[in-house]
Amino acid sequence: MPADPNPEWARRLLDELRVIDMTESPGLDNLHYPSGCIREVERRAEKLFGSARSYILVNGATSGVQASLLAARMVLGARSVLVPRNAHRSMMTAMAMSGLEPVFVWPEHNPNLGGYLPLDVERIKEAFEREVARGGRPPKAVVVINPTYCGFARNLSEIAEITHASGAILIVDEAHGTHFKVGRELPPSALDCGADLVVHGAHKTTVAFTQTAFLHVGPSAPERFPGLIPAVEESLRAVQTTSPSYILMASLQQAIEVLERDGGQWVNRGVERACELSRRLARIPRLSVVGYDPSNPVPPGLMHDPGRILVNLAELGVTGPQAARFLVEEKGVDPEMVGLQHILMICTGADSEEDIDTVEAAFRDLAERCPREHSSQFDVSLLLGEAPRPARVMSLREAFLSMAEAVDLDQAAGRISADTVVVYPPGAPLITPGEEFDSATVEYITNARKAGLNVLGRGVHSGLAETKVFCVRSSN
Repeated sequence: MPADPNPEWARRLLDELRVIDMTESPGLDNLHYPSGCIREVERRAEKLFGSARSYILVNGATSGVQASLLAARMVLGARSVLVPRNAHRSMMTAMAMSGLEPVFVWPEHNPNLGGYLPLDVERIKEAFEREVARGGRPPKAVVVINPTYCGFARNLSEIAEITHASGAILIVDEAHGTHFKVGRELPPSALDCGADLVVHGAHKTTVAFTQTAFLHVGPSAPERFPGLIPAVEESLRAVQTTSPSYILMASLQQAIEVLERDGGQWVNRGVERACELSRRLARIPRLSVVGYDPSNPVPPGLMHDPGRILVNLAELGVTGPQAARFLVEEKGVDPEMVGLQHILMICTGADSEEDIDTVEAAFRDLAERCPREHSSQFDVSLLLGEAPRPARVMSLREAFLSMAEAVDLDQAAGRISADTVVVYPPGAPLITPGEEFDSATVEYITNARKAGLNVLGRGVHSGLAETKVFCVRSSN
């Protein structure tokens, strides 16, 4: 019998939640101009994270990214922004909205570590020098993804110094590092390293509900950029709803309370259990866990969040999507992210010893189901290297806002993309608006779909059999 899509317990739970599904009535404050209970929650966040100003977000980390770039434009004017190519797709819409033009910087790529790593200081230096050598002016902002989806991070202090020396704003997408500030054995918080604007996806590593986030202004940023706080606040009014969910905001308050408690014990418990699970998985034959296998260590200069358990499947002879299908359908274990040859699991303070036992048993069964001679029908070597680097022929904003038409992918070579096509998660772009499709990009997207990766765009997603992409409409 199929499961009841609307069981009675769920109806009762929704009815109970309606009690706190309030609107901005007297005494409940105003998200966009807080002075009461909402402002008090933000003050607690400022004390916890060490920010000059913190804002609670109910439109996800996406709204924090968008507000950050809008504020940078409002404070420093139009120009370019350095962006790592592994930035989330929300960064593309943020640039289209702000009019800041991207200068993409390609980070180091390591397929054994889940793909692109955090930007290092040398690549940022080189990008600044290239822009000046071309006769341009230094970018107005630098965006850093730290940590990556797979949990790799760097100490950002030197990057902050270089960024500030050029008069630019340092924006850190720390969506997956909300817990860094309070936990032990974790990379340093971007706010402690001199970042000006930091975005946290609170629901990713705390008890906050999905869709919640924080945007923080760094402790020294207001002095460096006097107009930054009012610009951030006006930008948030532009990208956040005027009818915020008090259920979501209450969950952010609860998340702060949990992080404050007992010196971050909730986070520390999650780290301890993650390390234990990693040790157990590393003992399973033909599984390799990053940081727990001598052949797959964390490289010098990088730090890794132990709560991100990156399991390499290369020796099993199955792709990530094949392994994930087995884990979900037969074992009830739902991975956080699936790559071509790896699976990413997240362990937090919410996970119990029983959860760890369940995951270990599922991976042992997976390894037993995959004899050494088993091989995937897909040639994974087609996607193990870096993605192609399509050339930019039109500004991102102009292409994003252009009249567009759907084109069969195999007919797209030579056309200008009006679309952001990504593999999700993590949501990093294969091509962005204003870049030209070439044969290598077309082939890469085709192979990614064949491999079972989740390729998304205006005209392509898992529910569509055909692969179409949106291109700037031809003048004729």
